[in-house]
Amino acid sequence: MKTIILGAALAVAASMASAQDFYAGGALDYAYPHSGDTQTSASLIAGVGLGYGTFGYGGELEIGGHIAGDADYSTRRLRALGTYDLGAVEALASGGITSYESDGGNASGFNLGVGVQTDFTNKVSLRAEFIRDFMDDHTTDAVTTTRVGAFYHF
Repeated sequence: MKTIILGAALAVAASMASAQDFYAGGALDYAYPHSGDTQTSASLIAGVGLGYGTFGYGGELEIGGHIAGDADYSTRRLRALGTYDLGAVEALASGGITSYESDGGNASGFNLGVGVQTDFTNKVSLRAEFIRDFMDDHTTDAVTTTRVGAFYHF
């Protein structure tokens, strides 16, 4: 799984030469596994956005770590994002691959997400979203994550 994530990240990095918007930021995540213990984590996120106007698209790479809760695992996601400008806010949809790592083992799968984001200033945006991870591990088969985050645009 690490090889797939690394290869995909390199492919995204190679396509960044024509990018219009680079951003990085952080998010606070509350993960609710439907078969186990909850977890609060912090995620570092870097991404690139293309296609200004009504529709936009891009990619993100994120790494999350445990802060509190009964579960203790780290998350890694590589996601493709699509946005639609609604005026004051943008609606977003995403999909990609997910990897969970813990002392008890690793699990991988895919994710889907929906959310909204808005510009706080001309360089800072705020985001709220729900992400659903569908994992191949029978002990953690589905996890819903609620996220709030802030991003700085370069």
